[in-house]
Amino acid sequence: MTITITQVARVALFSLAFVPTAAFAELKSEMQAFVVTTDPAGVEQYQAADAVKPGQTIEYRMQHTNTFDNAIGGVAVVGPVPSGSELIAEKSSSDVSATFEVRGEFDPDRAGEEWSTLPATRITIQADGSRLAETAKPEHFTAVRWKLSDAMDEDASVNHAYRVQVK
Repeated sequence: MTITITQVARVALFSLAFVPTAAFAELKSEMQAFVVTTDPAGVEQYQAADAVKPGQTIEYRMQHTNTFDNAIGGVAVVGPVPSGSELIAEKSSSDVSATFEVRGEFDPDRAGEEWSTLPATRITIQADGSRLAETAKPEHFTAVRWKLSDAMDEDASVNHAYRVQVK
C-alpha cells in the first residue's frame, strides 16, 4: 500500500484549522514529511517523502509562525497519525515548552476520541463485562498535539517533529 504525503499534509493542515485559537488566520503553518533511513555508519538520512511504503519511518516536521501584530496565547498545534501507521512517541519533539498529547479512543463511556498525555490509559470492556485499564499502545493513537506553555511572540516561530512507522 502506498500513501501519498500530499494527502497526509492536507489532513494535517485541515486538523490544524480546528485548533481553537483567537488568531488562527494569523498563524502560518508549514508541514514537511521525510523518509528516515540510516546509512552504514548509523547516521540518519532524510529524503523528502512523496509516497511511503510499509516498514518505512516517516518524520513530520511542522513550523508555525505568528504573523499577527502581537503575541498570541492558547496555541495548540495538531498533526495526524495517518491510518496504516503507528506513532513513535519517543521521537516527538518541540523547540519550545509545550505539553505533548496523543488522541485516541481511550474511554468506552465517552463518544469519540479524546486527548491524553503519555502514558495514556485505555479502558477496554472484557467478554465478562469487566473493565480493564491498560497503557494505550502506539496503534491506538490517531493524532498528536502540542499545547504551547507560553504565548507566541510577534514574528516568532515554533518547530515540532514526530515520527510514525508505516505498517
